[in-house]
Amino acid sequence: MIATRVSPPTVPGYTWRALVLDDAPALHQLELDCEPADGGTNLSTEEQYRRELAEAGKNLRTGTLCGVDSAGRLAASAWVTCDIHLKHEYRAFLDGRVHPDYRGRGLGSFLLQWMEARACEILSALEEDRPAMLRVDFYDRSADAVELLEKHGFRLALAEDTMRRGLSDALPAVQLPEGMTLVPWSGQRATEFYEVYQDAFTERPRFPGWSEDTWRHNFTDYPDFRPDLSLLAMEGTEPVGFTICHAENEGGHKSEGTGWVSQMGVRPAWRERGVGGALLSEVMRRSQASGLGWAALEVSTENRRALRVYQRLGFERYKTRTSYQKPAALS
Repeated sequence: MIATRVSPPTVPGYTWRALVLDDAPALHQLELDCEPADGGTNLSTEEQYRRELAEAGKNLRTGTLCGVDSAGRLAASAWVTCDIHLKHEYRAFLDGRVHPDYRGRGLGSFLLQWMEARACEILSALEEDRPAMLRVDFYDRSADAVELLEKHGFRLALAEDTMRRGLSDALPAVQLPEGMTLVPWSGQRATEFYEVYQDAFTERPRFPGWSEDTWRHNFTDYPDFRPDLSLLAMEGTEPVGFTICHAENEGGHKSEGTGWVSQMGVRPAWRERGVGGALLSEVMRRSQASGLGWAALEVSTENRRALRVYQRLGFERYKTRTSYQKPAALS
């Protein structure tokens, strides 16, 4: 049941076991209960949790744990997922949550130790051909959560602002440079999208170096992927900029849904010409036309140039996603 030697604390009325598919509603409720103190996550609906749990059940490079009572309520959950597709490192993502009613009992420290031990167990079975890192991503966690991570040796790796803009008001109309056109995503153009992604992002720190198949899986192989909002800017036959988008239907009402710009990039030789602003303007227009109420994206807090573009288009900071990491201590 617990694959590591870390002993769990006793929580009266609760037992510890791996997560199962039927835990999706309880995981969603745990997220909602934690959000006032912890901020949001990338999984915001029961269906998304169910899909991730189904995938985790088939993946040997994962690990899950939860403290659950007889009614199926969760006091805490832990989730480990390993990414083996990065060329420069193996990366294990650790995601732990403790219900506000059960904090201050050592559960957070236990979950972090359990996740680290489980991640190292998985990573130790892989080829020793690249470094292995442990990573924790979160939104606007409290100071005590950061203190816990730093106490266990994790250090700040990056911070990204989540920015959003309501789509009910009039939208800015930013025109493409003369001679350029926009085309939507299609399987036939996937390689062109990927080539622009490579050229636009390869210079950035921690560039993962994914193959085209891995990149497509990570961004386009999901039900909420929106090919109609995913656009390629063309100058003649040359692809020069792109967006990859998905949509979240928050609260079950389309007007509350968010059109997310998962990735947007412009090739270096075509920057400073207004291509990025025009792409984002068109994504907002199409999102509004499809009934979505918000547009959102994430940008590094250090990317001042992009921040200025987004602010000019009416985007405002909503929350900040922060990543802490540490090298995995493998045996």
